[in-house]
Amino acid sequence: MILTVYSFHRYSIINLFLFIFFIISFIGCSSSKRFNDEDYNYPSKSNINSPNISVLLDDNNTTQSITLESNVILYSAEKSLAIINSGNKIITKADGENIFINIGDKNFTSEYFKLGTKDKNSVIKYNDKKYRGFLKLLSDGNKILVVNELPLEDYLRGVLPLEMPIGQGDENYEALKSMAVAARTYSLSKMNKKNKTFDVYLDVRDQVYGGIEAEKEITNKLIDETAGLILTYDDNPAQVFYSASCGGHTENSRNVFGNYDIPYLQGVQDGDEPYCSIMHGFEWTEKYSTDKVLSFLLKANKINNSNYNIENINIESRFTSGRVNELKFELTSDNIDKEIIITGNNIRSIIKRENGGILKSTMFDINFDNDILEINGKGNGHGVGLCQWGAIYLSNDGRDYKEILSHYFPGTEIESINYDK
Repeated sequence: MILTVYSFHRYSIINLFLFIFFIISFIGCSSSKRFNDEDYNYPSKSNINSPNISVLLDDNNTTQSITLESNVILYSAEKSLAIINSGNKIITKADGENIFINIGDKNFTSEYFKLGTKDKNSVIKYNDKKYRGFLKLLSDGNKILVVNELPLEDYLRGVLPLEMPIGQGDENYEALKSMAVAARTYSLSKMNKKNKTFDVYLDVRDQVYGGIEAEKEITNKLIDETAGLILTYDDNPAQVFYSASCGGHTENSRNVFGNYDIPYLQGVQDGDEPYCSIMHGFEWTEKYSTDKVLSFLLKANKINNSNYNIENINIESRFTSGRVNELKFELTSDNIDKEIIITGNNIRSIIKRENGGILKSTMFDINFDNDILEINGKGNGHGVGLCQWGAIYLSNDGRDYKEILSHYFPGTEIESINYDK
């Protein structure tokens, strides 16, 4: 079945923010296709006619100064306004619902502006990074939004190398193809939001995006090989999630995101010995003093002061996957007992890691002794959908991308979306 962009939009599904990226790769054996010199010298094809996606690059400034390193055209919402030569400086300022631009002795005001070239392979530099497509400048109250608008397939070129390890040979080949299909499906769903100024963030709130400098020739090749392929269920685009390492069992989406009882996201066992155990740091430990635990509870508004003693901490219940469902804290203060239960994925955002980041996973055991809470866990991420390191293992084991996606999204199909319709 061929899906059009418009039929895809009719069946859009709410996507949630995700958070994940990884840089470690490993060497393994595989019966998959072997990379060769031609693969690594593969030129990026930018002539695939995919719709544009808008990526938020910056939203932290009330004024913005951009120095151009190449000649570009300044476009308003209605028309092209001027050719700006390399070396010129553009000063922008939010002006209510409009944006104000100053270039030398010339001033312009519009709903938004674009900077780019007439060439469809336009490349523009912002904050020392090169991006394909256009820069779009618009106002959001008193802030300036800097948005990279570019074809979806080109966007994926700057995503895939940052969202999954490439590997040293061909060991990750089919895993990368499965990730390309998943990332494309996710992106298209985000592109159909209504009344928005951009589609996706450039970080783990959506997918990590690094522009041209992040691109690799081999992942450009993989993206072209899978161009237009998305996951569907009952002929509708599937809802896609992925994380680094599921810890041995993926999770039911309802247990993480709530009210999402999706047939193909019920959770699957990921091998008798977890496929994703090949990930560096698969097993991990965090230790906390009682004072630190109380500070977590205070910051989460679970208690209104830190004048408590922690009598006990225990796991009350687990999901079928083995992840913690309920983590209970038994506290006392002035002979008053208090119980606090933190549930599901909320545990990760309340109990932080030593470096301040969210807890890697809720696939863990605990030990509370001598006023020290020790958490011993497995995996990294919420665990819903595609397990990236599990996919890498399966790729090493000779599975192709279709088998990998079928394992993590059972009952789904891979279909082609026709960008030209």
